[in-house]
Amino acid sequence: MRITLRSLLSKLFWWRPCVFCVIARGTTADQIVYQDEDILAFYDIKPAAETHILIIPKDHIVSVKTIRVSDYDLLLRMQSKAHDLLQKHGHDLTSSRLGFHIPPYNTVDHLHLHVLGGEFESPYRSTKYEIGKKWYKDLGHLLSDLECERSKQSTFFGL
Repeated sequence: MRITLRSLLSKLFWWRPCVFCVIARGTTADQIVYQDEDILAFYDIKPAAETHILIIPKDHIVSVKTIRVSDYDLLLRMQSKAHDLLQKHGHDLTSSRLGFHIPPYNTVDHLHLHVLGGEFESPYRSTKYEIGKKWYKDLGHLLSDLECERSKQSTFFGL
């Protein structure tokens, strides 16, 4: 489990625990659609689209801004499970969206992948998950960024 200063301070000085950590610990089983030793998927309580699932790491990672190159494989597993769930719900992968809100535009400080398939509830809701906006990071772009960073590290360390 990764501990950051922000997550440590929030645990020490905030009166309520991270809601996604509570879900990951299994204290609530509402709407869980998948789980394994590293990730958990459940339906969003305020769905923006026909299918709106959140996939979280069980270990607390604060946000997309705290992702490290070492999280690359975790993100690939999240992507793979997102594709499985979208197909299971009858959605075409090419018209679906996978991404993260970027702080301060996120509502929960625990990394969560939005898995969106089908029609959006409204144009406003669609805008919240629009690729290329300053508040939303597409998973594909994040993975590409991390691949570039991995390549730089490999070159730097002579690997």
